[in-house]
Order: sequence, then structure tokens, then C-alpha cells
Amino acid sequence: MTRLPPDRSHVRTEARNPASAALDSMDAAAIAALMADDHRAVPAAVAAAAPAIGAFVEGVAERVRRGGRLFYFGAGTSGRLGVLDASECPPTFMSDPGQVVGIIAGGDGALRRSSEGREDEWDGAREEIERHGIGALDAVVGIAAGGTTPYPLGAIRIAKERGALTAFLSCVPMERPEACDHLIALDTGPEVLTGSTRLKAGSATKLALNCITTALFTRLGKVRGNLMVDLAATNDKLVDRAIRTVMMFDPSLTRDQAWALLEANGRSVKRAIEVPNWQPALAGARVRLRPLRESDRDALHAAASDPRVWEQHSERDRHERPVFDRFFDGALALRAAPATGGALVAEDAATGRVIGSSRYYDWNPTDRSVVIGYTFLERAQWGTGANREMKRLMIEHAFRWARTAWFHVSPGNVRSQRALQAIGARRDREELVPVGGVPSPRVIYRIDRAN
Repeated sequence: MTRLPPDRSHVRTEARNPASAALDSMDAAAIAALMADDHRAVPAAVAAAAPAIGAFVEGVAERVRRGGRLFYFGAGTSGRLGVLDASECPPTFMSDPGQVVGIIAGGDGALRRSSEGREDEWDGAREEIERHGIGALDAVVGIAAGGTTPYPLGAIRIAKERGALTAFLSCVPMERPEACDHLIALDTGPEVLTGSTRLKAGSATKLALNCITTALFTRLGKVRGNLMVDLAATNDKLVDRAIRTVMMFDPSLTRDQAWALLEANGRSVKRAIEVPNWQPALAGARVRLRPLRESDRDALHAAASDPRVWEQHSERDRHERPVFDRFFDGALALRAAPATGGALVAEDAATGRVIGSSRYYDWNPTDRSVVIGYTFLERAQWGTGANREMKRLMIEHAFRWARTAWFHVSPGNVRSQRALQAIGARRDREELVPVGGVPSPRVIYRIDRAN
């Protein structure tokens, strides 16, 4: 007598779904509506598994940073989904095709022509595991909707013997299998079409795999904010996306400027956005900031000509034209070294009149810090919120690249110190800082992006 296979009636993905008991009497629209409603279980199941997914990804990221790889092993729909997720990583994240690899029972031919019989082979993954040299730096995920398929269960057992980190992804509640470090169980329940795990279980598997690789490559630095930045502009669609990504990262750029920046950086978004723009055009409700020009000299001196503007500064005679011209020339000189800083002129947003200026300087790409200083506004702007808005605009822009913004304030400039404290800056230390080549005492404040 032929040996019967194990009874899998206890597996939830094999159970009948009472909501679809009359499926064969429904019209197409009703079937679609029922399936859509049934799929509400998918995000809920994946959300419940988020802690397990996160714990596994942190372990994978640590290995990939040291040269390791991520492998998916599955049969049938599970295998196809693993191959799909792996194949989408290079175009999305500019990852090496060997970093995430999907392997399906029966080989790539099984992607188009079913080889479901291969899923019963407990040792079926050994050849691929040996061919890829899977070892201690690697991570292996076995995928099986019903949680009982020998091929992926055997894959994690063999991989574990070779020292790999292992996980098993199923769509049923189950005990953690032997040789499994991380169990990711997505409880999706019975299918609308009984036993057809390409439906709800397949959707949940796809979402979970998306979570794994998106979280992985985000943790590996392939994402800034929520932007795909490891992107090469190689066709019209990607050129447009690259330009828009650079502009989203730095809204002060025009489309032509963003494209010029991409061209100068080999059309690489990641390299383009790593180039700080310390001479931006920024706009608020009260104040507009733009790069300082030689033609601003007289108008800026008019804003600086009131002695009371400088009464708490170390250089209190800056209202006098020769001293102001030295101050202005120092600001203008930053244009020659745009990678380290830039000077901005402040204009009244309503009238366009020049009302003050500020600077970025001493950009340190190693610790990702920049100094914001030499800020002043004409007295007519005091108490209007213009100073607070100007600092907010400059700080928000700086934090596109910097982790820390520093402020150097004269000890006697109580007004500026209070203004900094009001926007959340904290006093860090006092030290001598070169000002015009002369060491001068300064109180050092800081604001960190993390805070």
C-alpha cells in the first residue's frame, strides 16, 4: 500500500473560510469585493510580526556590513516571492545582485513552470547552499506559507550547520522549528479559495519580505529621510526621479541646478546630495535668505549702520564703514570656498529690502558639524520674530547634511544667548575662537539634529 502523506487538516491555511462558502455562486464583482475584504488580515498579520522582523533584520544588517549576504529559500509561490524580492533590490537600492539572493526549489525554471514536487526534498537545498558557500556571515530565510514544507525547513537546518543566521517565515501560528533563530509567523487564516496560499498568505509574505529588505537597506544607509538615494540616473524616468529627489532633499535648488549637481557627480543621487549647499536661497513668512553678492555692500551697510546693532558684539564699531567693509569682505570670501561655508543676505519677505545677514562656516565633514554665525538684523526687525525665523530656516537647511550646528557668541551678547536658548540651543563650553585672526572669547552653543 502506498504511504499516505501527513494529514495537514490542522494547518490554518488549509481550513475552509466560512465567508467564501458560496464562492461558486458569486459574480466576479462580489468575488473581488470579498477578496479585498479578506485581505484586511494581511497588514494586521505583518504588523503583529514587526518585532520579529525587526530583530531578524538587525542581525542580518550586522552581517551584511561585514560582507555577508541574505538568502531566501522556498518552493512554489513562496520561492517565487523570494526570488522577486531579491531581484528588486539592485534597481531599488543599487545593491550588488549577490547581496540578496532568492532560490526556488527546482531552479529558475520553476519560476514559470511549476515544480511543486521538489518541495518535499528535505535535502533539496544542499547543492545551492554549497554552491554559494553559505557560511557564518550569511543569513538564510526559509519560506513556507503552511509552515511544513520540507525544502525550506531543510534549507535552514543545513545553513545552521554551516554557521548562518536562520529565520523561518510562515503564515500560520507554529512552534519555532529546529535550527531556526528567528520565527516570523504571519497568522493570515483560511483563504477565500481553500488552500490557495498564493492569495492572502502570498500577499502577506510579499509584504513581510518587502519589510525585511527595505528595513535592511535603510539600516545600511541606502535611504535618506524616506528617499531612495542610492540611485543612478540611467534612463529618462530615473533622470527625472533623480532630479526630483535632489530637489526634495534641497528645496533651494532649481531643476537645472539639481541636474548640474547630478552631472558633476556621475549622475549619482547619493553623491550629489552629500555635497552640502551652504549658499542656498531660503524663504520664510517674514524673511528671505539668498547668497550674498558684491552689489549688496551698500544696502547691507545701511542695515548695519546703527551703532546699537553692535553694542553687545566684540567688534562694536562694525557700523563704521571701514570696519563694516572688512566684515563684508570676509563674508564675500566664503564664495571662493563653497564646500566649507557661505554668506547669506536677509531680505524683508514683503518688500525685498536688505535687513541683515548671516553665515555658514567651518563645515566639518568628519563629524558633520557646521557653525552658524555673524548674524545680525537691523533694529527695526528686533522683536518681530524675524531672527527666530532666520535661524530656523538656516538650521533646518543645515541639518540636511549636518548632525550638529554650532553657534559662537560673544560673552557680553546676552541678547543672542537668550535667543539661542529660546530655540533649544544648549550651552556647551567657553573657549577662544579666531575672529579676524585674533583669538577672542566665545560662548559655544549647540543644537543637535537628533534632538
